[in-house]
Formats: sequence, C-alpha cells, structure tokens
Amino acid sequence: MKFEISLDHISYAVKSTDGSIEAFSSMYPIVDIYKCHDKRQNIFITFLSNKNDKQKIELIEPASDPSPVDNMLADQDSVLYHLCYRVSDFVKAEQHFLGSGFVTVSPAFNPADEPEVFASHLYHENIGLIEIIGKNKGEFE
Repeated sequence: MKFEISLDHISYAVKSTDGSIEAFSSMYPIVDIYKCHDKRQNIFITFLSNKNDKQKIELIEPASDPSPVDNMLADQDSVLYHLCYRVSDFVKAEQHFLGSGFVTVSPAFNPADEPEVFASHLYHENIGLIEIIGKNKGEFE
C-alpha cells in the first residue's frame, strides 16, 4: 500500500487567534486564512505561513461552546493540538494508519477551508492525535 506523505501543518488550539498571530509573527508572518468558520466543529480556523517553509501553522479557536478544543483550553491559553500530514491517496493512507494501531477520532470530512479534499483525525496511544488530508487517488501536492 503505497502513498506519499508530508507534514502539512502544526495545529494549536488557542483562546485568542489574534494573540497567537502576534506571538507567531516573527516566525510565520503571513496570514493565509483568517478565522474561517467551520460550523461543523464550531471553531474558527486560521493558517499562518512564511516564505521558507512548506508546512503551515494552524490556529483553532472555539467559536462558542461546545467545540472539540474546549477541554484542552480549560487551563491554558494555547496548546499543541495535532500534526497534519498531507497524503497522496486519502483512502490508502487511512487504511494504512487504521491497520497500524490508529483509531478514528473524526470520520472523513471535507474541511471548511479546503472542501475539495478529505480529512480525518486519528489517534495512536504512542503518538497522540494526527490529521491526514488529501484527495482520494489524487495527485500529490
């Protein structure tokens, strides 16, 4: 089962998108997407980048209660949430990870900020939470 994989983004759950943008500004000064409202998860999604790195920083802020990051932010203003990997074939990658001890946290969905692809959150006790994102049998980007 072959597929290509690369780190796409590092995700942080945050209480303040604007505060996090300011804190990341010297490392990731470009705001690619600002507070895209994902109604399905009840969150705002922001992406930061810079000229030198392929991977981005994703900021996840609760839109209101409940959201998937509420518990994580109960005692902190910001916390590492997950790493996301872009895959060349979503179905093959998902099958591979599920066969390697990962369990599905969120079934496949189309992200609000990139509706033409599939994404899923998976968990492994020795790694934690990851996300995979990609087209089914699509070209690797």
